[in-house]
Amino acid sequence: MAIKVDRSNFTVAETDHYFRNHLQEHPVNTIRHSRGFSTVESQVVIRENKDCLYSHAVVDVSEGAYLANPAWDRYSIIQVIDENQYSFAHLYPGESLTITPDMVTRGHHVWLNIRTEVRPENGAGFYDAHRHQDAYVVRASSAKPYVSKGFDPESLAATRMELLLLSSTVDTWEAFGTAETVKPGPFLIASAGGWAGLPKEHAIYYPKIVPPATAAALEPSAITVKLPPLRYDEGGFFSVTTYGPDAFIATEDYALNHRTASANDDGTYTFHFNAPGMPNNMSTVTGWNMVLRMYLPETFEAVMEYLDELERNNISIKPIG
Repeated sequence: MAIKVDRSNFTVAETDHYFRNHLQEHPVNTIRHSRGFSTVESQVVIRENKDCLYSHAVVDVSEGAYLANPAWDRYSIIQVIDENQYSFAHLYPGESLTITPDMVTRGHHVWLNIRTEVRPENGAGFYDAHRHQDAYVVRASSAKPYVSKGFDPESLAATRMELLLLSSTVDTWEAFGTAETVKPGPFLIASAGGWAGLPKEHAIYYPKIVPPATAAALEPSAITVKLPPLRYDEGGFFSVTTYGPDAFIATEDYALNHRTASANDDGTYTFHFNAPGMPNNMSTVTGWNMVLRMYLPETFEAVMEYLDELERNNISIKPIG
């Protein structure tokens, strides 16, 4: 009999869901590379972005597994997540690590969520990014199969949607990391709406800007924001990404970042939604939502001050026209 999913076991069930789906097409210890940006058809996990190329793997660490991110001059990270959905290791270019069984909190397999920057976004940039993808190293000492735990898919989907309704309430900087660093409530909610998010030292996500009813119904709208304090010289980036009500990519022109968008004369950025012909325009579906992404913060405190200013100044999505 399938195991019913509720809030008490959702994080493990959701991780099992992604592990199982991946392994249907890709053997354990092998990396699946996306050679282009995520699309409606190619997305793998919830709330992917258009800032990097994704690569994924399920790796057996029961006898140890060596991971390496080769030296490079672009943004790249190998994120390691265990079966409890804790994000406990993060390798930047030039870094390596051997994952041992004592480093995981459940089971003997981990998920690699790998992000690879494309800069510039042209043929040469993609060629360089693909070469770096092919250079990632995964050397596991064993290849034991991952055995799915048998969770009920219907109750899993129902619990996911229940938690997604709470996504805009989450302080995501309390939601991603290890058992010692996350708070249970935000961790649970974000395990549905932001699976495989990075801890606050690496990235900060802001899902709290909610489209008003008119914008959600596809009336033209816009938001203007300043650049957040990030380590841009190290490949840090800021982006706006839109999603459907289920938090998956729903259109083809769903995201822009500070490199692909045009800045205003004062250095701010105005992002338009469902406003054809306007600069920095994105198309959405009814009931859409959005996330501000801020990768490589200068400091956590500096980004918190930036977000506090957004809230003090009531920066929000407003109708235009």
